[in-house]
Amino acid sequence: MALSPHHSDWQTIRSDLARRVREIREELYGENGGPLLAGALGLPFRTVLNYEDGCAIPAEVILRFIEVTHANPHWLLTGRGERYLPKNRQ
Repeated sequence: MALSPHHSDWQTIRSDLARRVREIREELYGENGGPLLAGALGLPFRTVLNYEDGCAIPAEVILRFIEVTHANPHWLLTGRGERYLPKNRQ
């Protein structure tokens, strides 16, 4: 079964998103702060690890992540712009 030409694009998008989630987690919660972030998100720690490893992240989890971390949605999804929302938008 041949993969569509867009398959690798989605893999890249997922891995880039996972990397940015990990960057924010490490910055806000520390290198070993996965359990703290998982608790803040109301998720099992293993689930957060799966997301950081590149598993697809459901929209409701992305929205909760943005709410908890104040990550800039544009940066989170594209890697462009400011990493966090301006203080007055939090």
